[in-house]
Amino acid sequence: MIEQEFTLKATEIIKQMVNAIADKKYEKLASFMRMDPSWLTEGRTMTEAFEEFGKIIDSQLEGWEEYEGRKFVIDHFDESCIEDLDFSYLERQNFTMATYQPTNEGENIDFWFEIAFTIENNEELIAELNINF
Repeated sequence: MIEQEFTLKATEIIKQMVNAIADKKYEKLASFMRMDPSWLTEGRTMTEAFEEFGKIIDSQLEGWEEYEGRKFVIDHFDESCIEDLDFSYLERQNFTMATYQPTNEGENIDFWFEIAFTIENNEELIAELNINF
């Protein structure tokens, strides 16, 4: 995999992820990425882990809405919110971590998504999602 191919694929995965989260279609995430293993408690499927992830995000947004008296949502994808998408590290270690800083009406939200990328089967880019509150 070359750098340009990695950047295009990784950006597309992040775009799909952010848009699914913005649309509150958390179960859709399981069709193109994995959840960090810390979310996979005993007997929980990947889809269930993403649904639990969604409940936690929704709860956080609702708490802010109540506290600040205004609507909180996660905006759809904005490429400028991607940070640390580093192909050279992936090339050396077969692992790299990117972050995505979600926004609400263009303002940064007080958490970010962490996306770990690895390559499996020589060319398949695997993305694993976590959140940092």
